[in-house]
Amino acid sequence: MKTKILSTFIMALFLVTTMHCTSVSQEPVVYKKQIKTATASDRSPFSQGIEANGFIFVSGTLGVNAATGKLAGDDVVSQLTQIVANISDVLKEAGCTLNDLVKATVFLTDMKDYAAMNEAYLKLLSAPYPARTCIEVSALPREGALIEVEVIAVKPK
Repeated sequence: MKTKILSTFIMALFLVTTMHCTSVSQEPVVYKKQIKTATASDRSPFSQGIEANGFIFVSGTLGVNAATGKLAGDDVVSQLTQIVANISDVLKEAGCTLNDLVKATVFLTDMKDYAAMNEAYLKLLSAPYPARTCIEVSALPREGALIEVEVIAVKPK
């Protein structure tokens, strides 16, 4: 009787250990898809956005009007307004809206523009606002660009 109980216990322990090791050693499944609007450049070495496991990662976006190829203006508010429109287009392509944002990173070339940026930001986005970081940088990848924004959104189920 004791032998039968001991062998049953050992078998059960073996099965639990095997199942645990199998589940731990399996590679996680990562779903990854490029998000691209009609205005995306095929020459750029990056994606406008990437969808990965329910998150949308939007690349740093400048205030460039796709129709003209020029910055939307020479002030931080007009550039931010265009940036939000550009980001909205990428999110729409991914099946999201600005309300799905959870994180934003803002890059300013001059922190003196922070108050104007913040006031415009409050008008362009809705509460609850995404978590946000604002960083001053020495330059951006386009002459005249005063602001760049990158965001992360969660895709609704």
